[in-house]
Amino acid sequence: MYQRASVPEVLDFGSPQASFRDDLLRGLQQHPKSIPSKYFYDERGAELFERICETPEYYPTRTELEITRTHAEEMAGCLGERCLLVEYGSGASLKSRILLDHLDAPAGYVPIDISREQLERTATILHGLYPRLEVLPVCADYTGAAPGGLLPGARGRDLG
Repeated sequence: MYQRASVPEVLDFGSPQASFRDDLLRGLQQHPKSIPSKYFYDERGAELFERICETPEYYPTRTELEITRTHAEEMAGCLGERCLLVEYGSGASLKSRILLDHLDAPAGYVPIDISREQLERTATILHGLYPRLEVLPVCADYTGAAPGGLLPGARGRDLG
């Protein structure tokens, strides 16, 4: 008998208000003015990006999905039994679902994304699809540092 995993709770590193202010002021001083796109990824922004990924003009997601479908069995074999799958910029976790279907008893799945709302929705869906899988969603800007050295760039930086 197996233990059913609990509904995943999002570990939220969030974006500090000071960081947003600094990014905004820096962007508005540039020519041309700009705001980092990471601030557009609320629930609606994440939904719009998923729709963009479905357009004929946006090929990266289609290409990545095709590569994953074609090589999922081989990738799963390389990862081996009980691997912990981590996906940066997980979005709806479409590519990971393909890989999860081929993995041998994965230890867990860590989707990392900047949109907390999308992470919550996707983690709930994954919980239903893979009831034995431990899903550990992390809301973070993975382009910078995060507490505990979880993300690239965290080593040797002041995270206070």
